[in-house]
Amino acid sequence: MNARLVFLIAVVVAIVLPVTLTAQEKKDSGGAASVTGCLNKGAGPDQYVLKDDKTGKETVVTGDAKLLAPHANNHQVTVTGSMTKEKDKEVLKATDVKMLGICK
Repeated sequence: MNARLVFLIAVVVAIVLPVTLTAQEKKDSGGAASVTGCLNKGAGPDQYVLKDDKTGKETVVTGDAKLLAPHANNHQVTVTGSMTKEKDKEVLKATDVKMLGICK
């Protein structure tokens, strides 16, 4: 009877653990993002473009102009915020900016 109990516990753990991990991944990928790259002024008012250092991908950044505008002169920054979709484009809504230097 002990062997059956151990087997049953092992089966339950094998089923529940992956489901729990998958649920946590979905929760973590709720849009939180941090991107490092060169920040410049975008096309619209209070809109900026961040060119990712690693991929070269350009992401539209929106947020508080007082936070972003001082760095919109080709500064290398890390922008933290939430990633959303607007008109089929990814937009990073900034909540924090850390300047790392000047882009080359």
